[in-house]
This record gives sequence, C-alpha cells and structure tokens, in this order.
Amino acid sequence: MFTLLALLPVAVLGQMVYIHLTDGPELRVSGAEQASAFEPLPATRGTIYDQAGRALAVNTARYEVALDPEESGFDEQADTFFATLAEVTQRSESYWRTRVARRASPRYVLLDTDMDQAQAERLEALNLDALIVTPDYGRRYTYGTLAAHLLGHVDRDVNGLAGIELQYDEALRGTEGRRPYQRDRHGAKHAVVGGRVTEPQQGDDLVLTIDLVRQSILEAELARGVQEANATWGTAIAMDVHTGAILAMANVPTYDPNRPGVFAENVRRNHAITDQIEPGSTFKLIAAIAAVENGIISLTDSIETGTGWVTMAGHTFRDTHGYGTITFAEAIAKSSNVAFTKVAREMEAGTLYQVARNLGFGQPTWIDLPGEAGGLLRKPDTWSGSTKPSISIGYSVAATPLQLVTAYAALANGGLLVSPYVVKERRDLRGRTLWSAEEARRDSVRRAFDPETAAALMPAFEQVVAEGGTATQAAVEGLRVAGKTGTARMVVDGRYVQAYRATFAGVFPADKPEVALLVLMDRPTNGFHGGSAAAPVFARVAERWIGTFPSIAAHVAPPGALPARDTTEVAPVEGMPARLAERRLLADGLWVRRGRGLDDWQPVTEQTPTAEAHQRSDRPVRLASAVEPVARTQTATMPDLTGLSARQATSWLAALGVAVRLDGSGAVRRQDPEPGAALPRAALLTCR
Repeated sequence: MFTLLALLPVAVLGQMVYIHLTDGPELRVSGAEQASAFEPLPATRGTIYDQAGRALAVNTARYEVALDPEESGFDEQADTFFATLAEVTQRSESYWRTRVARRASPRYVLLDTDMDQAQAERLEALNLDALIVTPDYGRRYTYGTLAAHLLGHVDRDVNGLAGIELQYDEALRGTEGRRPYQRDRHGAKHAVVGGRVTEPQQGDDLVLTIDLVRQSILEAELARGVQEANATWGTAIAMDVHTGAILAMANVPTYDPNRPGVFAENVRRNHAITDQIEPGSTFKLIAAIAAVENGIISLTDSIETGTGWVTMAGHTFRDTHGYGTITFAEAIAKSSNVAFTKVAREMEAGTLYQVARNLGFGQPTWIDLPGEAGGLLRKPDTWSGSTKPSISIGYSVAATPLQLVTAYAALANGGLLVSPYVVKERRDLRGRTLWSAEEARRDSVRRAFDPETAAALMPAFEQVVAEGGTATQAAVEGLRVAGKTGTARMVVDGRYVQAYRATFAGVFPADKPEVALLVLMDRPTNGFHGGSAAAPVFARVAERWIGTFPSIAAHVAPPGALPARDTTEVAPVEGMPARLAERRLLADGLWVRRGRGLDDWQPVTEQTPTAEAHQRSDRPVRLASAVEPVARTQTATMPDLTGLSARQATSWLAALGVAVRLDGSGAVRRQDPEPGAALPRAALLTCR
C-alpha cells in the first residue's frame, strides 16, 4: 500500500509532463483567450443642429479612470501621477496613495467613475501605460423642451428611442471601437500592454430644416392658444410649400427629452404625425379641387342652400346659418356643408376618391420621423349612399395633421404634392456634407391637380379670412392669407359627442406663397370653432414669422419703404477656412457670398469689403480664395484660433491634420503652439 501511495505523485507528475509536452502550446493559447476579451469603446454620437447651425442635441462625456499599479514603469512616475491626480480631483495625494495601497486586486484599482473630459485629458497627457481611461457618453438637449417631439430622446445607453434620435439612430451613433483587456485570478480587468486598439468612428451630424427662432415662436403661440381655448392638447406644423421642408413642428403639452421618463406617454406623443382625425371642413379643399378641375361647377355658379339643411341618403347635413342662394366661392368662404354636399352629389365617387389619393390621403407621407400614421380613405366600392357627401365635408375619412398641411402646400405651389422632411443634411466630423435633401428631393411626388385649378381657387380661400368668412381672426395686417377652418365633432365609443376638434390650415403670402401652416386644437371649450380657437394662433405666428423670411418681409414692406439699415464692421477672416469665415460673418449679422467653387476648408485669401470696413447687412461680404483646398505641408503654420469655439478650432486643425487636445470647454483662450509657429502634429487648446 505504501508503495502504491508513493507511486501516485510520480504518476501525476508524469501526466503533467506529458500534457505540457504534447498539448501545452494549444492549452496556453486557449487559457489566454479565456482570460482575455475586448472592451467596447463607445463612439461619440453625432450632434443635431438647426438650419442656422445651433446645436440642439449634443454629447456629454464622463470618464471612468482606473490604474494597474503593477504595470512596468509606474513606480518611476508614481509621484508625478499622484500629484496630478490630486490636482485634478481636489483630493490629497495621501488619499489616493492610501486607496491604491489598500486595493482589493493587485493589478486593478478603480479611481473615479465621473471625471470630465478636461480631467481625463490631464491624466492621459502623462502617457502612463498603467492608466486605464474609459469614456461614458450621455446626451444633452441644450434647449430643454424646445422641439422635443422632433428631436426625440435616447435611453441610458444613448440609443435612440423616439423622433430624429430613433429615425437616424444608425447614422448618429457611429461605429464603436474596442480594446483588449485581461482578467487576473481575482476577476479584475487590466489593460493589455501593446494590445491593438480599434478607435471608434464618430457618428454623423444632422442639420435639420427647422429654425430655432421660428420653432420657439410656434411653441410659445401654440401654448398660449391651448391655454386660451382651454383645449386638452394642440399641435401645429409649418412647411415650405415648394420643397416640403418642415419649418417648425410643435405639440402642447410637451416634455423634456433630458428627462423623458418623468413624462407620461401621451405627452411624448407627436400628434402632428400619429393622430388620425376626421378633418372636418379643412377637407373641403379636396371637394373644391375635384369639382372645379372636372368642370362640375365654377366658382361663380350659384347654389341654393335654403334655410341651412339638406337630407341625403337618410342623413341630414346642416349649416350654422341659412345662407340662401350663394356662389360656390361664397360656399367656400362661409364653409357651407349644404352647398358642398350638393356639389358632391353631382360628381362620381371615383373622382372625389382619386383627387384625395392624388393629394396623399390614405397613405403615409413618408416623412423621416418614426410612428407616422397613414390615415384612412376607403375605396369607392365600399362607400354607402352617405359616404360621398360626408367625405366632401371632412367626415368618413381620417387624416393626420401632416397630411392636411401637405395638401394645402399643394394648393399654394400650383398643384404639386411635395414630400415632407425634417433632416436637411448629414455631415461628418470635419463638416463635409455626406447627404443633402436638396439633392435627394429635387422632384415633387406627383402633380395632384392643374396649376389653373390652384390659381382659380386661391382667391376663394383668401375670402375665408376676409370679412364675412369663417376665419377673420386669421387675418394679418399687410399680409395676404388664404386658408380654411375646420370644426369636426369627435367620435367616442362609436358615437358622435358634443366635443370638437378645431383646425385652421392656411398659406401665406397668398399672392406669392412660401409657408403652409396648420393649427389644431383638441376639445377646446372657450370657443370650439376653428375660426375662434385655431385661427388666432395662426395669425400671431404668421405675424411674428414675417421678419424671419427676408423675401416675405420685402414683399410686405418693400425695401424703399424701410429706413436705411445700420452698418456693421467687417471682421478680418482672411486665412480662415471658408466655412469658419462664413460663420464668423453670419454671427455679426452679415450676409455672405462665396466665390465660385470655394470649398469649405479652402483658406480665404480675399474678402470684399476688407477687414474693418463697414457694410450694410443687406449687402453681401464676398469671399474668395486663390489657393487650393487646405492640406498639410511642411511650410504650413499654426493658425490663430483665439476666440473661436472649441468645435470650430478642432474642425480647422483636423482639416490641417493636427490632433487636438482640449483643456476646458467654450471659446479658445490660449493655444500651444502659438500662432505662426510651424504646424505641429498635435496641439493643446485651453478654453474657458
């Protein structure tokens, strides 16, 4: 027995030697693979801008900082490291030395999980292999609730959940990188020295079609209108009638995308594209187009409306007043249900259906926002005897506010159905345009009706806003407005109840339309008609928006009628890339015109007027360049970046091939190297 027991260790040792010699290399590789893994490096999510370049959604970066004290070379730099760490964290060196000495793992100690970018960069500048810095990105919406339903929001992992953030999530989030790490026997992670790191690729930036000033005006006036009308909610949407670009979109109540979980789901709902409603009299536009285009009636033909009621297919249709004999144009202005049902009786069901389909009803507009509803428009073979007259006055059909405003945009532009969109451009980190809506959406969806029909109907819809029309409160002094009111009873549990949705859809200027705007109020009680609840909001928005459209302002008040404009001193922009020079001049309220072929990153060599000259804001500053686009050369020098924003300075240096480290945020206060020095491989910018 003792002999057998003595031979057992010899047998085990022999087996170990055998495994080491035969399977050793393979097992060592397998063991290393089990102990090693890759840690993801998150990409910086792209920024979302309004059309003027104001940042609406930006990233916030916090950093997790850890240390491997056993890494070679750390002991020699320990004093410098602890002194720097104490300085950036405002804690004593002894605190950090004690924390490292009492670590649970011999090769890993977590120092901080909430360092900002400047603190992390100070530590990274020490070039310690023992230091492990891991970024953690968040999202911040710089203007709070402004444009919340358009922008949407993200989850804790910065993945899009709603709005633009969801629709363009793949483009915004970029591609994450990775770096290798190993776990020791205690399970703690530490970096692999010399391991291959794949750097993350930053997400693309988005430029929207909305303007911050117009958006804030629309939201403020809509909130005021909802309060005055005592409505449960309200929505408004404005569109460029020629391109389909969404100029502003608002919902009340709204929410803060910085804290989306605090708000109820119905508050986060974008009613402009998700709610399917019976549009009421705003839908009379479709019946009017069908009747005039197909020669069923002209605007001057008379219709007998009697005392304000008519019965068709067992259903009674009523007006608010008895209008007697009126022309079709007056029927539009007074919104006569009796007149429209009588006109609808004379047209084929397929005619009315086809015009509605041509204008996009019963199908999505395919706007680049998630959650859009397609509306409801039944085919004529399913219609009953009352369906045709009901559709002519906006019942037995469901449409979204976006579909309605798109139809009124078609009236304004001469009969073309345009496709609405909210993203104007996609750009990379250096500001280069990757995709442009202007290039991708050159053509309209289709011609919905003839330009002659639109020209004939526009004066009738102008009369809606004139004396005797249903929307006198939509009138704006000096501005010609055309549009239509809608007051639709709501259906609850399959039955119509005494609750209404009030709508006004209009365009301005009516004689040279540029903007289509729709305002809708849900269940207003302080005046439930579209002319009293929604039209005043339209008027206030249109009046305040005039100044944001130079062409409309000039149309309302020609330049000769205005006093001479003040002049502005022209800033020196020679040597700057054209893109930054343009932004610098625009910030001073000056109009900029680039020379032909001037690239974003070509340096400006000539500006007219010259620096320090005075220029009127209605006249352009012309920029030109006599050199090729910026490229790094041995003779290039460091530009003067003082006063530029951190992003502008970073973009300029990136175009020159210079790696940038930032100390702080905001505008550049100091730079290293100094202006005029030889162009370096890397630069440090101190911001305030």
